[in-house]
Amino acid sequence: MEKDIAVLADALSGMVWAADADGSVRFVNRHWRDYAGIESPDATDMGWASAVHPDELPRFLERWRGVVALGEAAEIDVRLRRHDGQYRRFLLSSCPVRDEGGRISRWYGMATETAQVDAAPPAARPDLRSIIENIPMSAWSTDADGNCDFVNQRWLSYTGASLDAASGWGWEAVIHPDDLPGLRTEWQACLASGKSMNAEARMRRFDGVYRWFLFLGNPLHGEDGRISKWFGTNVDVEDRRQAEDALRASERNLVRIINTIPTTAWSTRPDGYCDFLSDRWLDYAGFTAEQAIGWNWSSVIHPEDAPGLITYWQGCLAAGTPVDVEARMRRFDGVYRWFLFRANPFRDAAGEIVKWYGTNVDIEDRKNAQEALQASERDLDRIINTIPTTAWSTRPDGYCDFLSDRWLDYAGFTAEQAIGWNWSSVIHPEDAPGLIAYWQGCLAAGTPVDVEARMRRFDGVYRWFLFRANPWHDAEGRIVKWYGTNVDIDDRKKTDEILRASERNLSLIINTIPMLAWATRPDGFCDFVNQRWIEFTGISAIQAQGWDWKAAIHPDDVKDLVDRWQTALATGQPLDSEARMRRFDGAYRWFLFRGNPLHDDAGILVRWYGTNVDIEDRKRAEERLLRSELLLAEGQRVSQTGSFYWRVESDTIRGSDELYRILGLQVGTPISLGRVAALVHAEDLPALNELIAQALEGSENLLHELRLKLPDGCLVFLRINASRNRDREGRLEYIGAIQDVTERRRSEQALAETRSELAYMARVASMGALTASIAHEVNQPLTGIIANGSACMRMLCADPPNVEGAIETVRRTIRDSHRAADVIVRLRTLFARRDAAAEPVDLNEATREVIALSVSELQRNLVTLHTEFDESLDPIRGDRMQLQQVILNLLMNASSAMSTIESRSRVLVIRTDRDADRWVRFSIQDNGVGIGAEHIERLFDPLYTTKSNGLGIGLSVSRAIVESHGGRLWGAPGETDGATFSFAIPGHTQD
Repeated sequence: MEKDIAVLADALSGMVWAADADGSVRFVNRHWRDYAGIESPDATDMGWASAVHPDELPRFLERWRGVVALGEAAEIDVRLRRHDGQYRRFLLSSCPVRDEGGRISRWYGMATETAQVDAAPPAARPDLRSIIENIPMSAWSTDADGNCDFVNQRWLSYTGASLDAASGWGWEAVIHPDDLPGLRTEWQACLASGKSMNAEARMRRFDGVYRWFLFLGNPLHGEDGRISKWFGTNVDVEDRRQAEDALRASERNLVRIINTIPTTAWSTRPDGYCDFLSDRWLDYAGFTAEQAIGWNWSSVIHPEDAPGLITYWQGCLAAGTPVDVEARMRRFDGVYRWFLFRANPFRDAAGEIVKWYGTNVDIEDRKNAQEALQASERDLDRIINTIPTTAWSTRPDGYCDFLSDRWLDYAGFTAEQAIGWNWSSVIHPEDAPGLIAYWQGCLAAGTPVDVEARMRRFDGVYRWFLFRANPWHDAEGRIVKWYGTNVDIDDRKKTDEILRASERNLSLIINTIPMLAWATRPDGFCDFVNQRWIEFTGISAIQAQGWDWKAAIHPDDVKDLVDRWQTALATGQPLDSEARMRRFDGAYRWFLFRGNPLHDDAGILVRWYGTNVDIEDRKRAEERLLRSELLLAEGQRVSQTGSFYWRVESDTIRGSDELYRILGLQVGTPISLGRVAALVHAEDLPALNELIAQALEGSENLLHELRLKLPDGCLVFLRINASRNRDREGRLEYIGAIQDVTERRRSEQALAETRSELAYMARVASMGALTASIAHEVNQPLTGIIANGSACMRMLCADPPNVEGAIETVRRTIRDSHRAADVIVRLRTLFARRDAAAEPVDLNEATREVIALSVSELQRNLVTLHTEFDESLDPIRGDRMQLQQVILNLLMNASSAMSTIESRSRVLVIRTDRDADRWVRFSIQDNGVGIGAEHIERLFDPLYTTKSNGLGIGLSVSRAIVESHGGRLWGAPGETDGATFSFAIPGHTQD
């Protein structure tokens, strides 16, 4: 329609324009553009304003904004520039067009040259009537009293009436008799008040059929402010009215369907305001719809979960992302249960969110299963000593050297018959080649085993087993053993669930609900499955009709599920069953099938509605519960971690076998705090006492590291991590783990020693580069001492002796001695081999000391040094010698980078300041040969150097030093030449 109006406007002889509801010009026709000499893209928004005379533009814009705010037709006088630069006076007429809701959707207008209006006869004047006559809707106008003086051709064609018949108040003849009194009253009220008209009524078409129309009218005010005219349009809203009626009927039916679905469902507006909650939701919470609407539903959320849930929900509303979160909801009886909240946005054709639809799924059972898993892991004694599965072990090459009695009893083998590779004879012939190839691949790669195959029982029956194994490594990382288990999964293989079909003609909300839904006839014939069901199974709605949905059910589960479904059909009782469903990619997942009957007002069953809820995670949690009991003991042995629980009140400590091994005690030996304290290194007893004090205070977590001195003299480093808990009687206890970290500590110590040695080597290398500078710094005061000594002797040997002159030369000698001593002290401080010691360091002062040692070297290399120090810097905490080593290395690198520069001055800039994080920052910038950005990071690699005589450790060691101080060191190429290297370290006040 917009395109048609644009074409029509270009065809008109006048200067026509159109604007948005806010007054922003979106279109001017060809005659306007030709007159002003403005191209089409430049004429929209505010581009058209360039044609308005500059002296009149402010007044015109102010008047136009007033017209837009008032929302009524108006005329504005203004001068417009022609394409040749000449200004001519125009009268700009404007009229608003309103949508079905009565809101202004567009402004249309025409610019008429005032001289033409005055000179031309009335019939020749271009006016809005020519536009209105061609607008693709019924349009009309009246005088100030409401007497109709014009209807356009579309109005006449629709009604079949003549202009004479419609004039005055004759148009009332085409209004439906039931609607005429109300329309007449509304129109007369508008005439009296001068307010815009917005009303609906039925108009008779030329063939006698009545259709609903929206009557929109606006007054036109003259220069004196009085209404001189009314203009209006009639918009056909028949289709909208019918759609609204159908929508209301559909919504009533939809609510009925949703309330039948066996889950809690809801919907909200785009801003999150809840406008619907299903009966199941209200019944669960014990609320009425009025009590829960808006944001009042949040009162049923557990107080600990509500803030996080609401924050998450508001984030999804802002981002338009699906909802998937868990929280507890209070039941009508005050009991809280865990629910899974899922919701998806529904968007219109333009992609705008117009609604949110969601469900709450009860996951309390899954949560309980998870808690049971955690509880079983704490019960270590029972888990370790009773392994309810077949277990085995092999050598590194796969040679089987052990099979548990349960394995042998299952297969009907003796240990001698199954040892080595003979166990493979019990594997199903179809599975054996693949299993052995997979096992050999794991042996070669050292990767864990996780595979399924069938094993023959002693009676010849094959059952499916899950084969799982992990390698055990020695201290050097070599595999010395494989430990594995075979878990009977035959029952799982034979049970899987089926998805029900969902109703084909359910509304969009069913397809938006984040679960699989279906509907059937009273006899069980499936005639609808929702889109999620189709996407999950890869089966079309037609393929799932009737009873063909069974194709998606695991073969082992079909009979049981169908029997239960037929029982539900026969008794009219709800369906509640589990089965496996095949996904589109062939994978089976467990689902909970729930279905409820729908009865009509007479109590006759007319429909079944149901959902399939994915419970695969719950099933897997149950499997993990069993599997963890088997693998826990071996996992502790491999990771050198012992677990324990400590009942504080009775000082009772129970632990795993690995804990006894770590403590050097016999398994079963009673353990108490006193026995542990006797093993703790004397220097760590205060830390043990602190741990005990924290436990007695009820701290939530205990995290400490202690050293033990075992009876054999070995020193063992332990890491203790425990969490607070209470038993069924409410007594305080701690459950945790103790890990032997001795090897890690030794590795860290060796690494620290290596880094220290590399740092010393880097300082020595720097000292070699500064030999000439150091010699100059030492020789200069020594030369002064010699000269002053000679002068002093001459003065004392004179006749008479010059005592005052001798005293002055002695003072100069002492001064030069102190200068030489200061140089030696700085050198010893910078190049001494000692352990790092943290202290407050003034970065400016440390930098100046390094510069003092290097100034002669810089002068020798013809380097001009500029310093820009921020004197308000906070001190940093660190090792002064190490930080000066970093500064010296960066300074020498910068000087070396400029050694080949001959075409320009060699300039070095050193500055200190604070970065954006208020860290103390040091930067050194040179104008040397520079280095590409792609090579900067390689400079920090150990043993990488760009110098012919470099060691390649300076920058690597410097970065390690800065990072050990909690800072960072980086480089960047200069804008034109050279490079800049910087490091930043937190200020001492922030540390």
